[in-house]
Amino acid sequence: MRRSLRETQVFLLAAGRGERAGGPKAWRDVDGRPALFGHLANIIGAVASVTVSVQAEWLPRCKEHAPAAYWVATDPDLPPLASLQALVAYRPSDAPGFVYHVDMPCYGRPVYRALLEGLRGADAAAPVVDGKRGHPVLLAPGLYDALLALDPATDRLDAFLRTREVREIPMTTGEVLENRNRS
Repeated sequence: MRRSLRETQVFLLAAGRGERAGGPKAWRDVDGRPALFGHLANIIGAVASVTVSVQAEWLPRCKEHAPAAYWVATDPDLPPLASLQALVAYRPSDAPGFVYHVDMPCYGRPVYRALLEGLRGADAAAPVVDGKRGHPVLLAPGLYDALLALDPATDRLDAFLRTREVREIPMTTGEVLENRNRS
């Protein structure tokens, strides 16, 4: 049975200050609009829900632009795992969830579909190009409670996933390894 992207959700991490990049990557111009809004235009409607971590002061602007998304205020000074935990705790459903950062490219539907088809009972699915794991990572709902039990001060998602069953899904596109973490 083929599963639909409409049976999934997205957890988008966008609260960071972007100090290494010279400012918040959520507001960096990409193709004539803020990167955050480009991601939302790319994914809202394709999946069941999109939950986004942002800084509290950004909430009014974000809710006005995309009322269909679920917005969660998180502390930009905490590690990314803390933001992910806030999104997972707030999640509107127990559907499988794609995780990525706002500094990643807007992925095409084939990337999402390949990960969803490849999940097949594993804890997660990760795209792989030339032996390197990339984004987005698809988490199975059974992983959410264990993820919430991690300590964001000492744990990291990538290290946690090395202790779980992760299906590596070969990709031909290098976009899964890209980021915009440069000034």
